[in-house]
Order: sequence, then C-alpha cells, then structure tokens
Amino acid sequence: MSTQIVDRSAFNTGSLGKQVALAVVTLGLYMVYWMYSTAKQLDQGTDASFSPILAIVPFYGQWKVADAAEAVTDQSGGLLFVLFLFLGPAAWYLIQTGINDVASGA
Repeated sequence: MSTQIVDRSAFNTGSLGKQVALAVVTLGLYMVYWMYSTAKQLDQGTDASFSPILAIVPFYGQWKVADAAEAVTDQSGGLLFVLFLFLGPAAWYLIQTGINDVASGA
C-alpha cells in the first residue's frame, strides 16, 4: 500500500537554488537539516508514521523518507532510496519538487 497525503498544509515550499547554496556553504551540514525538516513535513502531511529525528540515521532515515515521499512524487520508495544511496541530489530534487508541488496546490 502506498503512502497518501492527509494534510497539504503540512508542506512548505523550498527553493532548490537556496538549498544547494546552503549545502555548499555549510559543507553539506545543511543536508542533515533538510532530511529532518523533510521527514517532519512527510510525517505530518502523509499517513506515514515515523519519528522525524530518526531521518538523520544513515540508511534507515533515507529509507523512511523515501518510503513516505511516494505520496508527493510519482516515484516508488525503492527507487528514491536507491537514488539516495547513489545519486543523492536526484532524490533531493524529486522529493523537494514534489513537496513544492503539493504545497503550491499543483
């Protein structure tokens, strides 16, 4: 069973350009914050149930975020998880774009 959106107001738009700049300036530490923030939005806005703080745990966090992100993207959780492992920026782009679409009502 795939994850469903239950509260669109839980999602906030984020500028991918600003996020990339912050990731570069903070030497990647911003990505830890992004994972937590995204997990929190997915926990509150979807029927997925998990603790957002666990999103920063390697592998487990990516799996939980990828699984919950099925609701905001047209990709499977498994594919998003593989992208996190091998092409992190691609997963980041797909998930943030999906969140932006949901937040803007698209």
